[in-house]
Amino acid sequence: MTKQKIRAIALGMLFATSVIGAAYYMEFGSMAAAKLHDTLKKEGKVAISETEYKKLKEAAKQNKNTAVSNNQQPPKIVYVYFLTIQKGEKTNDFAQKLEDAHIIPDADKFVAYLRTHGLTRYVRAGTYKVHSGMNYEEIANLIAKKPG
Repeated sequence: MTKQKIRAIALGMLFATSVIGAAYYMEFGSMAAAKLHDTLKKEGKVAISETEYKKLKEAAKQNKNTAVSNNQQPPKIVYVYFLTIQKGEKTNDFAQKLEDAHIIPDADKFVAYLRTHGLTRYVRAGTYKVHSGMNYEEIANLIAKKPG
């Protein structure tokens, strides 16, 4: 075998390998894109181009600026609750009632407030009208009566 024949065979093998490799990667790329779109479709999502994404992002930013400029704030919900404290009822029990009724955010913190200010033994049985706009101090002043 001569050098020219060996070079020709090597060049042929290199060319064939290049063609097969290019065909493989071209097919693999389209398969990956198809698989990606199928996966997104199953999850209820879509793929969009970068320009579409930028347009949507800009539109959302303009909507946000419009809402801020109109001073549109969601209405504040105020909960009203008639708290009934039974004679001998534990502080934790009625504090939990207040938390469940959305009057206070945390029953444990309210109990801690009452203990810190020495009001737990001055809580009086009765029915009290409280609302979510009241702070711990206002509720405590309503339900606890310190002597003189």
